[in-house]
Amino acid sequence: MPSIYNELPVIGITSCRQYLPKVTEGRTEADLYTLAVEYVAVIRRAGGLPVILPHGTPEDGAKYVDELDGLVLSGGGDIDPKSYGETNEGLSYDTNYAVDQFEMALIHAAKERNIPTLGICRGLQMLSVAFGGKMYQELHDIYPHHPRVKGKTREEIMALRHKVNLKPGSQLAQVYGGTEIVVNSIHHQCIRTVGEGFEAVGWSEDGIIEAIESTGDWVSWGVQWHPEKLEASPAIIETFVKEVKRSMVDRRR
Repeated sequence: MPSIYNELPVIGITSCRQYLPKVTEGRTEADLYTLAVEYVAVIRRAGGLPVILPHGTPEDGAKYVDELDGLVLSGGGDIDPKSYGETNEGLSYDTNYAVDQFEMALIHAAKERNIPTLGICRGLQMLSVAFGGKMYQELHDIYPHHPRVKGKTREEIMALRHKVNLKPGSQLAQVYGGTEIVVNSIHHQCIRTVGEGFEAVGWSEDGIIEAIESTGDWVSWGVQWHPEKLEASPAIIETFVKEVKRSMVDRRR
C-alpha cells in the first residue's frame, strides 16, 4: 500500500445550484449544481483531490464528511436570515434555508471528526453562523466607503480590491507571511458577531471582519475574499492542503 504521505487528500467543495434557461436554439433548460473552476484548479495544484458536493439533507452531511479528508465551503448566495435567527429585511438574495441547514451539518460533522475546513466568502459566513454568529444583511449601510459590487459589471467587480490587516501571531498571518494583504471585494454582506469557538483575525481598513479562525485544535479558517481568484493569494489554499495531509497522518496513527 502507498504511504499516507503520498496519498492525495480528498477535499470536498460545496456547490451552488443554478438554473440555466434556454438561451440558444437546440439547448434545453437545465437545473445544475455548479462550481467555479478555480476552486478545483488551485486544490489540484496544491496536491489535493477535489470532489464537488451536491446539496443534500443534514443527515447526508455527516455521510459526506465521513468520506473526506478536508472540506472547503465555497462562495454562493446569501445565507437565509432565518439561519441566524432573524428575518429577511429585503436585503438578502438567492437564499435557501435547506441549503444552509445542509452546510451547517457538514460543518458540525467536520468539527466532530477534526476534518480541516476552509470557508470562502459565503463559506466564512456559514462557519460563523453555524456556531451562533450574526450577519449584517447589507454591509454598505454600516460601512459606506467599502467597495460596492451592486450595479457593476462582472469585469468591474473582479477588479475591485481592498486591504486587509491580519492579527499579528494569528495562523493566517503566518500563512501569508505578514499582517497586511490586498484582496478582492466580491461581497455585499459581512459578519456582525463571530460564532462561538472562532475569533476574528482579519479586518478591512474600515473595520469589516474579513477573516476568522478556530480558537481550538480544529484547523478551521474563514476568509471573506476569494483567494482562488487571486494569483497572489493561493498561499492559503496550499497551506490548507498541507494541513489536510498532516491531519490525515495524525488520524491514522
